[in-house]
Amino acid sequence: MSESAVSRVDTTEPSETPPEPEGYAAPSEFSYPTVVLVVGAGLLGVASTVALVVLLSAVHGPEAFASVYEMTTDGDTMTFAMDLTAIIVPFVVALVVTTVVHEALHGAAFAHYGYDVSYGVIPSMGAFYTAVFGQFQKREELLRVGLAPLVVITAVCVPLLAVPVPVVAITAAFVLILNTSGAIGDLYATWRLARMPPGTLMYDVDIRHSYVYEPLE
Repeated sequence: MSESAVSRVDTTEPSETPPEPEGYAAPSEFSYPTVVLVVGAGLLGVASTVALVVLLSAVHGPEAFASVYEMTTDGDTMTFAMDLTAIIVPFVVALVVTTVVHEALHGAAFAHYGYDVSYGVIPSMGAFYTAVFGQFQKREELLRVGLAPLVVITAVCVPLLAVPVPVVAITAAFVLILNTSGAIGDLYATWRLARMPPGTLMYDVDIRHSYVYEPLE
């Protein structure tokens, strides 16, 4: 299952324990460490913001942020004015687009491999999710599913940074920042899965309970 910086740490018992497939060891529960996700998302957000500000400045020069702020000089007095609308509107658009497209790409990747996909939201966590409940998921497929939004959205938005229309370039930058920092859960899951043996399976009982099955041989 893919989640954007969502922790599954929970003390409740799952309503149904998944069966053990033949040839596999007893399952171990898979969980996301909250601290790692929060700190990781913050670091990715800061790093991507700095990198994109530098990149936009290099590509567009001072005009990159001309729609965001204006600096005027009158003698020895310098006035700095910022247009919050020019920041808030692209950010809100980027937030909506990133959330919808990110989860849709996970869903499309799951569907490509023949899984029945579920979408939902966890109000208490303020998070959306794309999941495959009650189905054994192959490690090799999950590696691709997990990275699909990061790869596709990055590939689409990076060229948009060069568009000579500030609002387009800035919106694309916001999408990249939000998608990169929000992919921390996907990156963590991918890192964990990459360290497991080929043939490993994952099984999601519900949004809070997932299990990993490693082959005996």
